[in-house]
Amino acid sequence: MNLESYYYNCSQEYINSIDAGLQDEITGSIALLPKRQKQSEINADLFWLLTSKNWYYDTVPTGWSKKPPDEFGVTRSLQEIRQWNTMNLCRTSTTLNTKWHADFAKLYGSSLVQVEAQFGKAEAMFKDFCGFRIAYAEKRLALGILIVLSDPMLYFAHRKSAISGMASFNVAKDTLNVIGLDVPIWLVGVGE
Repeated sequence: MNLESYYYNCSQEYINSIDAGLQDEITGSIALLPKRQKQSEINADLFWLLTSKNWYYDTVPTGWSKKPPDEFGVTRSLQEIRQWNTMNLCRTSTTLNTKWHADFAKLYGSSLVQVEAQFGKAEAMFKDFCGFRIAYAEKRLALGILIVLSDPMLYFAHRKSAISGMASFNVAKDTLNVIGLDVPIWLVGVGE
């Protein structure tokens, strides 16, 4: 997979200050993603790739295989991942009575990084951005990472009618520049 990046209120240097390997961890995982027919399959692949790199998760993706694809070289079983998981890091807020969670989270020292993989409707990005903003306002979040498709119409050309209004890199980038958040967000676009 190819990817493109947009740094909103952050930079490559800022990300490296959190952890020198963070960018490679994310981009390396994305590079391993095979072309898939459905969004749920991409979510499942990200689940296996990120949890194998010690990212905590909120929920197990629906509609997926309970075994990692062989090509990923993941050795942990789902049971081991479940026993190891600390979902609390995925919580959007520790002070508000919300049940929002990021898809993935990881602590780098005392710096919390959360990841949202948004392969759904563009409107769902607003919840993701809002979640990052809440966690940042509570002084918990150092960086939010939003992963979207660069061009869903191209990626899912075989099912254009089913992906109308889907989140995309340019829509996310333009939205960030209009809504004016003060949160450091790394936007990652995934393409073929």
